[in-house]
Formats: sequence, C-alpha cells, structure tokens
Amino acid sequence: MESNRFLGLDYGSRRIGVAISDPQGLIAQPLDTLIVSGMKNAVEQVKNLIDENEINDIVIGLPLNLSGQPSDLSRETELFATELKKEIKQPVYFEDERLSSKQAEQVLHSHGKKIKGNKGKIDRISAAIILQSYLDRRNI
Repeated sequence: MESNRFLGLDYGSRRIGVAISDPQGLIAQPLDTLIVSGMKNAVEQVKNLIDENEINDIVIGLPLNLSGQPSDLSRETELFATELKKEIKQPVYFEDERLSSKQAEQVLHSHGKKIKGNKGKIDRISAAIILQSYLDRRNI
C-alpha cells in the first residue's frame, strides 16, 4: 500500500512543533519539538525529518491575527516556507492556525498537565491540531 504521509509544522523562530499523519493521511499525532537556531538550521532539521519519515506533503500553520490579517509572524512563517521549498520536492500547504495553541493548552489542562514549562509539548500538540484540521478538510 502506498504511503500518503503528511508532516504538520507549528513554526516558531526558536521552536517548531512537529506532527505526522498515519500512512493513509487520515490521523495526525504529535511527533517532536525541534529547537532551532535560525532559519537555515530550521530548514535543515525539517528537511531531515521529511527524508527520515518519507513525507509526501507539508502543512505549515499560518499565524494570522484574529481578524484574519497577516501578522509579523505569518510573514516570517511564509519566508520559512519559501526557504524550505528551495530544499525539498514535496508540496507545502498553509493552514490557518488561529487558536491552535489555546486548543493545545486546553488539551494539556484536560489531562491534568501544567501549561507552564510544557511549551514544547504545546508546540507538538498545536502542530497535530493544525495538521488534523488540514486532513479533515482535505478528506471530506
């Protein structure tokens, strides 16, 4: 059976939350949080994950303002995507990530976990929420 695996990213200049789908591209799960030192290092680490996990498509959360307008971070995220596209052959898609971090915090809280000191876990869960949102829309 052919794999249709997706990688979801919650981009940040210091940390990138990473999620991966099952081989059928239906269910997202948190994978890792990358600690990055600059754009080039971020691209390199993500490229390695893509190669290691035989990823078909990349989904990056786009942090828009609540009004839906681009933010400074959304422009930085788009720059990251542009740099990543230069190094990989897989298509890159954006998914609106408004409130994904809040949802991730609620998931942690509902499991009795503290939010403070769990930023890496929040980033991974956010990436899974972003990826699952994309997969759900895609598979309708």
